[in-house]
Amino acid sequence: TGIPKGVSIAHKSVIDYTFWVCETFDFDENEILANQAPFYFDNSVLDIFSSVKVGATLHIIPNHIFAFPAKVLQCLEQEKVSTIFWVPSVLIYFANAEALDNFSSKHLKKILFCGEIMPNKQLNIWRKHLPQSLFANLYGPTEITDVCTYYIINRLFKDDELLPIGKACKNTELLVFDENMNYISTKEIGKKGELYIR
Repeated sequence: TGIPKGVSIAHKSVIDYTFWVCETFDFDENEILANQAPFYFDNSVLDIFSSVKVGATLHIIPNHIFAFPAKVLQCLEQEKVSTIFWVPSVLIYFANAEALDNFSSKHLKKILFCGEIMPNKQLNIWRKHLPQSLFANLYGPTEITDVCTYYIINRLFKDDELLPIGKACKNTELLVFDENMNYISTKEIGKKGELYIR
């Protein structure tokens, strides 16, 4: 939307984010990730730096094969991928294309997503096919190094419910202000405001 922009991110922020990811999602040298995000897109930061930090394996899936969900899922199983961090539009496409109907994985244990709203209808399709896997909704703007909140999905959501963005990541504080820049406390549930992150 609009003019493309580049965003400067401090090394310290990337390190902080990487440590948080590895700790929160228990990444170690046995983790096998499959990268979907191009390297100019902020979602790739999690894949690249987490893999480097813990000595995990990172498979870079060629962009052109995402038009063929069955091929991608076959690749995940063949490479014993344990974690994916993909944008919801890809997960939605796979669910709508019924690609998961013939997919079962003993390896894929963590499905993380960020960058767009994930509709529960398609999320529930994924959860039905991978009931033992962890699903997490990550949220945040590029300017704060991709993610500032996360929600580990721990209950069933109806198709028409909204998925929470969750709680603040480590070393992150969330504040909400109204249009007059008055702080809205956590006791004022339901009051609308704008989210500020520090």
